[in-house]
Amino acid sequence: MLTIITALILFGVIILAHELGHFLVANWVGIPAEEFSIGMGPKIYQRKGSKTLFSLRALPIGGYVKFVGEDEKSDDPRAFSNAKVWKRFLTILSGPLMNFLLAILLLAIFFMAFGTIRTSTDILEVIDNSPAHRAGLQQGDKIVGINGREVDKINEEKGIELVREVIQEEGNQPLQITILRDGHTLEFEILPIYNEEKNTYEIGIYFGRFQRHGLLSSIKLAFIQTGRLIALMVQLVGSMIFRGQGLNEVVGPVGIVGEINKAVQSGIQDVINFAIIITLNLGIINLIPFPALDGGRLVLLIVEGLRGKPIDAQKEGYIHFVGFVLLMILMILVTFKDIARQWF
Repeated sequence: MLTIITALILFGVIILAHELGHFLVANWVGIPAEEFSIGMGPKIYQRKGSKTLFSLRALPIGGYVKFVGEDEKSDDPRAFSNAKVWKRFLTILSGPLMNFLLAILLLAIFFMAFGTIRTSTDILEVIDNSPAHRAGLQQGDKIVGINGREVDKINEEKGIELVREVIQEEGNQPLQITILRDGHTLEFEILPIYNEEKNTYEIGIYFGRFQRHGLLSSIKLAFIQTGRLIALMVQLVGSMIFRGQGLNEVVGPVGIVGEINKAVQSGIQDVINFAIIITLNLGIINLIPFPALDGGRLVLLIVEGLRGKPIDAQKEGYIHFVGFVLLMILMILVTFKDIARQWF
C-alpha cells in the first residue's frame, strides 16, 4: 500500500509540474485554457475556475492542458491556433522545462537535508555480515592506521589510497586496523575476503562522510548536477534510438512501480533520487521530435515559422494522432514486457 501511495504521489507531482509549466506560460502569453487535467480516462473530481475546468482523472499515466483552439479553428483571437508562433513555442517548451526545474528543486532539497559525500577516511557505511562488520567496525569510525602505518590525516584521499593498497597487498592475511571512535583509539583485527567478480580483496566498508549545504550552495550544486544528468540521459537516449543500446532495459508504468517499491524499502533518499530521474526522463523524452510529443509540436512550429504560414490543421492533427497511436502501442508492449519480467 505504501508503494502505491508513493507511486501516485510521485506520478502526480511530476505530471502536475509538467502540465503546470504549459498552463502558466500560456496564461502569461494570453492563451486561454479550457481544461487542466491530471490523469487520463474517467473524471473522478472536477472544479470550475473562472476560465478553466480543473479535473482529476482515474488513470495516473499522464495529463494535459486543453487550450482554446488548439486542435480546431477558432474565431477567438486569443486561441492557441491564432497565437503567434513564439507564444505557442514557449507554451509547449515550458512543460519539459518545468520538469527540469522540479529536478533542480528536489536536488537542492536533497543537498540541504542529506548533503553530499565528501572524501574522508571516515567509514560511511559498513556492509552487513562483512569482515569489518563482524570485527565490530561502525559507521562514523575514522581509520587512522593500518598494519602499523599511519593514515594521512591532512590529505584524506592519500589516506584512502593507502588503506586500499595495504588491503590488496596483504591479500588474505589478517589486517591490524586502528580507528578513532568518540575520541578513543581502538584496534581491530580483520581478515579480508576475496571478491571474484571484482578480482579484489575487501573488508566491507565505504569511505567518506556526508556534508550538508546551505541554500545558495545547494541551488548551485543542483543546477550543476541537473546539467550533468541531462547530458548523460541525452547520451543514453541517443544510444537507444540510433544504436538500439539499452532497449531491453526500457520499463513502463509497471516496471516504474516496481522500482519505486525498491526505493521505498531503501528510504526517503532513494525515493527522492528516483523522482529526480523520472522527472528528468519525462522532460527529455518529451523533447524528442516525435509526433504527439512536445518535441514533435516544437518541430512543426519551427517549420511554420520558417514557412511564414501555418501547417494545415487537419494534416497536423493527423500527424499527432498517428504519433499518439504509436506511443500507446509502445506503452502496451513495454507494459506486457514489465509483467513478463515480474511473473516469468
